[in-house]
Amino acid sequence: MARVALEDLTKRYAGGNLAVDKLNLDVADGEFVCLVGPSGCGKTTALRMIAGLEDITSGWVRIGDKVVNLLPPRDRDIALVFQSYALYPHMSVFDNMGFGLQLRKTPKAQIDKAVRNAARILDLEAFLDRKPGQLSGGQRQRVALGRAIVREPAAFLMDEPLSNLDAKLRVQTRAEIARLHQRLEATMIYVTHDQVEAMTMADRIAVINDGVLQQVGTPKELYEQPRNHFVAGFIGSPSMNFVDLAVQLGNTSRLAGDGVEVRLDDTQAALLRDRGLETVTVGFRPEHLEIGKPEGPGLRVSASIDVVEFLGNDELIHAVSGGRDLVAVVEAGGSLQVGDSIFLSASPRHVYLFEPDHGLSLASR
Repeated sequence: MARVALEDLTKRYAGGNLAVDKLNLDVADGEFVCLVGPSGCGKTTALRMIAGLEDITSGWVRIGDKVVNLLPPRDRDIALVFQSYALYPHMSVFDNMGFGLQLRKTPKAQIDKAVRNAARILDLEAFLDRKPGQLSGGQRQRVALGRAIVREPAAFLMDEPLSNLDAKLRVQTRAEIARLHQRLEATMIYVTHDQVEAMTMADRIAVINDGVLQQVGTPKELYEQPRNHFVAGFIGSPSMNFVDLAVQLGNTSRLAGDGVEVRLDDTQAALLRDRGLETVTVGFRPEHLEIGKPEGPGLRVSASIDVVEFLGNDELIHAVSGGRDLVAVVEAGGSLQVGDSIFLSASPRHVYLFEPDHGLSLASR
């Protein structure tokens, strides 16, 4: 396995479209890093440049200690897994998994050992004689993973490998990929638009928007310390609520708007005094909201319930406050109904403050 480093990696297409803008990212040997962002943000383009499937406009890709910009894909010592399984329908599972080694003219005994070892890891030993058409979607994706494993590459590159699976299989297969990473201690770069996949599997997550890297960190760091409005809204499910409020500093400092108030603690008030802002964007996660009025500093929301979704242990409350749509996650079992008036609250540590113009977190400044 090997370290993968991207240095000012840039892709500009003919016509001027800038797909990736000076991307800097260092993936350590054996690390699992997810590239996440909305469709069209540049994450797949970045992966294709690492793989050698896309020309690099400027910058460098290093795999191990070698700059690989000019090397063809076959010489980069990487293995690719795509959302389409790309299996040969006329070949058995065994032959599909060993085909790359056959092309390299690897001895048959070595191919047999490598394929059977990968099949054992992926629980495919009973299916080696079957054709892809006789397998489920999850099994076919495991075959695609096995084909990558037998090559023993320096790095695995995966582009939306679970997007063709149904919800249940996605959960099962992402657990299998996480276990696979632990067994192989492999360097993996995984592209997805699904932040739940990234949060549950990755050592670190790189969030990209409009070709620009927004933040890199562990799932916990991105969830608890988002650098800007975009990261805060992208990481977390359901998404963070946002409201714009007026800043009122004085003996009792607060942020105020129709139906929403934040009574500031000393740290928050100091941040706002330093910035001299008249308005601020306030963020708060649905799962951090509680029903009832708090004592002391914190968020207070007066709202009317619009929709109640029962989720088993929890209920998803869609509410309206001052014309704004808000979401709260509360424990199921209460008597909340559509049309009820409620008060929601959150502690100061669960209230995030962002500049209204640039979206930067005041805390990160």
